[in-house]
Amino acid sequence: MSADGSILNRETDVDEPLPGCVVVAGSSGGIGSAFCRKLAEHFPTATLVRLARETSSLAPLAVSTIDIAFDIGEEAQIKEAVARIPQHLAVDWVFVATGWLHDQGRGPEKTYRNLDADNLMHAYRVNAIGPALLLKHLIPRLSAAHTCKLGIVSARVGSISDNRLGGWHSYRASKAALNMLIKNFAIELARNKRGHMVVGLQPGTTDTSLSAPFQRGIPEGHVQSPDYTAEQLLKVMTHLRPEDSGGLFDFLGLPFTP
Repeated sequence: MSADGSILNRETDVDEPLPGCVVVAGSSGGIGSAFCRKLAEHFPTATLVRLARETSSLAPLAVSTIDIAFDIGEEAQIKEAVARIPQHLAVDWVFVATGWLHDQGRGPEKTYRNLDADNLMHAYRVNAIGPALLLKHLIPRLSAAHTCKLGIVSARVGSISDNRLGGWHSYRASKAALNMLIKNFAIELARNKRGHMVVGLQPGTTDTSLSAPFQRGIPEGHVQSPDYTAEQLLKVMTHLRPEDSGGLFDFLGLPFTP
């Protein structure tokens, strides 16, 4: 795929401070855990706050980590998790890698005939409501000294203008809702004059448990490793500018339409 028009083609701001504190939500998942590893490689002096449903599965890293258990679907747990971040730490980056597509008893709907209220509500709770409530509680903890970056893993299938196949109703609709919330947050953050930015990130088809049932039929070489995806998304985060806030970018740094 051509990278023409990618934000990765432009120079980074050499005066931009390195992140001192990064919050990663969903840090036990395939992309989230790989992103943590890449952060440790690129920013060895940073403090990494890892939010996960099960912190016992988090691997040791060669950086300072604070591991906090929480459920993205429960605001009380989100609020408590953020409150456990030491007050002396001002958050510089946030990366949200939580998401739900299927579980043991539920999967994406191929037709409207399969629509179910509980499936729809669960998809919205995990894919849209949870990340929005997490930002609600994290934004007051953002550093006031400089611009901060917030990246939320979204999905190109949540693009209304790009929808050609239909189906996957709950997942598509919840990701479209997430994209609208990202835009709303960006507009409101712009009013604080600090230049904080929030974007949606498309990871591409990555070899994780989320995509595993749907990889059959994908051409060879089109499924990415979690480490590759994480490296690319970290590059996109690094190259973000305030004018990008509210936008959607894929793992190559290419914008796409909501």
